Amino acid sequence: MAGWCRENSVSQWQKGSGWTANLYGGVQSANNDWAACFIPVNEMPLIDLKSAMWAYYMTEAESFGVNMVIWVHDPRDFNKRAEITQQADISTLGKAAYWNRHILNTATDQFYFYGENTTGTGLTSATTSRYGLDDYQADVIFKNWAIYRISFEYGWQAGDNEFKDVWLAEVKINNERILLKPSAGDHVGGEVKTYYKATASDSTTKVTLVTPATTKRIRINSIFLTTASSDASVFEVYFHTGTTIASTAAKAIMAASLDTDTQGSAIALFGDNGPVGAIGEVVSMRTSVNVSALGGFTIVYREE
Repeated sequence: MAGWCRENSVSQWQKGSGWTANLYGGVQSANNDWAACFIPVNEMPLIDLKSAMWAYYMTEAESFGVNMVIWVHDPRDFNKRAEITQQADISTLGKAAYWNRHILNTATDQFYFYGENTTGTGLTSATTSRYGLDDYQADVIFKNWAIYRISFEYGWQAGDNEFKDVWLAEVKINNERILLKPSAGDHVGGEVKTYYKATASDSTTKVTLVTPATTKRIRINSIFLTTASSDASVFEVYFHTGTTIASTAAKAIMAASLDTDTQGSAIALFGDNGPVGAIGEVVSMRTSVNVSALGGFTIVYREE
């Protein structure tokens, strides 16, 4: 998962523009979990890529760092393309907890490639065949190809580790700073999530509806409440762990009086700028009267 982030709970704000690309690599059980920040490139000749530098904040030490991938194609035939990927566990790529930075060495044998229609190259396509960027720039076919994007990626390991959150904060390519920030139409935070939870006896006792990651906060998009009970009860949704919505009044999200005789459901639509909790803060739910298993709470939210 990937999303734009502007939180400052663990010092991500210390570098960059104030925005970071938050990458969660996930559990690496099937060698297919990953996250990436993509930077479009307007057909830069591969031979013109001279330097790159980037900085990122890691939740904890991992076996992989945030690696660079150079996407190239033949500018005269888009059926000919390749991904030139930096080895993510190379010793010179930072993998320690907290801040890391990497300065690309174009002569280090650290890139491998896969592609389509690369017949004629003098290089071997495989993860075990590693070359320096300078080798690609001197290759008989790749030296004539162009870069259409560059990505900074996190994941793809064949193992069972969980790659926890990292925040990509600064990128320079050919000594030009790449400003990381949302584009028009982008959303802050990760993917939209939905979750439903039914009440249970005694529903007047507060329970947790959803819990964010320890480094994230929840932003509410909408809440939908339903009841199948004829007993009138106030359905409460709020941040934090207070025993009632009134005990943490400043954390209130929604309250609605429901029963099957008058009003059996209620909805609150907040959009993309809905209430937001503190870092690591849960969303709680309860009812003022015990409706046993007859109540339902549905939440739509993002983590940011």
